[in-house]
Amino acid sequence: MGPAHGHLVLLLAAVALLSAGFLPHAVAKKGGSVPPAVADICSRTPFPDTCKSTAGRHASKYPVIDAVAVLNMQVDAFSKRTAQARKRVTTVSRGAQPQQTQALSFCDTMYMNTQDTIGAAQRAITFKDKATANIMLQLAVQDFESCDRPFKQSGIMNPMEKIDVELNQMAQNCMTLASMI
Repeated sequence: MGPAHGHLVLLLAAVALLSAGFLPHAVAKKGGSVPPAVADICSRTPFPDTCKSTAGRHASKYPVIDAVAVLNMQVDAFSKRTAQARKRVTTVSRGAQPQQTQALSFCDTMYMNTQDTIGAAQRAITFKDKATANIMLQLAVQDFESCDRPFKQSGIMNPMEKIDVELNQMAQNCMTLASMI
């Protein structure tokens, strides 16, 4: 038995550990490990990296990882990110021009509506009501996408644009996951 045999044994051992779930198949953006079941379900969403980096962090809270669990993880992350968006509006508004402050105030209202709609989606998910969950998530998208309107109408930069893109990705993932329940 030469060195080639030793490398083959190591390769087979690594494959066995991976397939047994002892080694992570994916790693979340923020440095945490993503369980293989979460990575697999997230791979079926339009934005798998966003799904893995947000849902993967909460996997340890769920005894069973299935589409409903990943949906709950993603909706929870979506809700938290929307709350962060509202805090960002407050921070950005402090040094903004009056026109931008008015537009940011509108965004804050839209994010507040999004939070209410996400809550309704969470209740629908609890009852595995796929249709209502999807409608609520679509309404949430409409709410935060409306944030951009006053900026475009006034021809001013939207400091919330990057956050809105991330929220949109999370919402699209949530809608795809809701269709799996």
